[in-house]
Amino acid sequence: MAYPANPSSPTDILSLLPQKFEEAKQSGQLFFFRSEAKDIYSDGRRFNVRLCPALQDKAKAKSEALAAVRSTTGSPDKKRPRIASDGDDAPSEHVDKQNKDEPFKPPYVPELYVGCLAGFEGEEGMSVLFNKYSLLPEHILLCPPTYQPQSLPPTPPQLALAYSILLAASRHPTRPRRLLAFYNGGEGAGASQKWRHLQFVEVPGGRAPVEEWVQGVTFDRPDRAIILPNVPYLHVVHPLPPSTAVPFPLDDKTTEQLIDVLAPALMKLLDMAFDSARRDGADRQGGWNLLMTLDHIHLIPRSAPSFPLPAPHPPLELNSLGYAGMMLVRSPEEEAALLAATEKEGGLISVLTKCGVARELGEQVLEHDATQQGAGELA
Repeated sequence: MAYPANPSSPTDILSLLPQKFEEAKQSGQLFFFRSEAKDIYSDGRRFNVRLCPALQDKAKAKSEALAAVRSTTGSPDKKRPRIASDGDDAPSEHVDKQNKDEPFKPPYVPELYVGCLAGFEGEEGMSVLFNKYSLLPEHILLCPPTYQPQSLPPTPPQLALAYSILLAASRHPTRPRRLLAFYNGGEGAGASQKWRHLQFVEVPGGRAPVEEWVQGVTFDRPDRAIILPNVPYLHVVHPLPPSTAVPFPLDDKTTEQLIDVLAPALMKLLDMAFDSARRDGADRQGGWNLLMTLDHIHLIPRSAPSFPLPAPHPPLELNSLGYAGMMLVRSPEEEAALLAATEKEGGLISVLTKCGVARELGEQVLEHDATQQGAGELA
């Protein structure tokens, strides 16, 4: 079993990912479900819709994945111990090592543990783990080794750690790429675990649709958030300093400056989200989604966890990736039902509107702040 120890640099962590991801798959501790994604243009906006049939029967998909592992690496002379499989009394050759109640609590499954990063400003470090059930290669999680609730926002030093991973990925000496960081704030926003975890994926094509939605938007000041003007739901965005001007690797001074930017930015985003939700008669239980790139932090308050689809299809579950413009369906029939259900409602953006908070509520908060402060900016 693995405990977080011997902190590494973000660059070293990222360098380990390709080999360790393959090893985790071959061990049977990580399940990589094959999927196909395509861009769909809906009402003038690009969305990336991913089809993953394996999610229709996760248990069957896991069994098939394990069979594939045994066919390529197994041997009749080297059998794994047999235990009861999930929800099934039939024996299995696979031992699932993960703590089902608290999967992010040390000791970790060694195959899923990549390494750890030292904390900033005296906070404890954070561990880097693979997502056990992955649809995108090298999907990683950043988790504290002691319990912190997912319903609360990450701390500014934790956000700075996340930014350091994004920056290291963009400056990697052999494999530079853009990652997307996201955080599902509570069950109503798609959080499947109560233990705090930030997530990172490499978006197909290197750019999430939401980054295009922000293009052309003017930020009057670098220390002020705005409401994204071209969507009907409340989506608050705060700019970050140009990453090309950020020294790498981060030194103590740069880290301190970065936290000084992230702390007030996060507070402004959360204040706007909570004030708007309260105007809608909601509370914090609706949750919120956070997205972070090297350019912006996005925060979206939620009013519903899923979008209803016509029978026999289950509701379409939405987490932060949905608000990045990336949606997940389990069958061609479900995709067709989704497109048909939204065709007369303004397209796929109506899914985000239905599960979000009305943009007008955020504008009311702005107007109130302007009256109180004598300025038209989000303080």
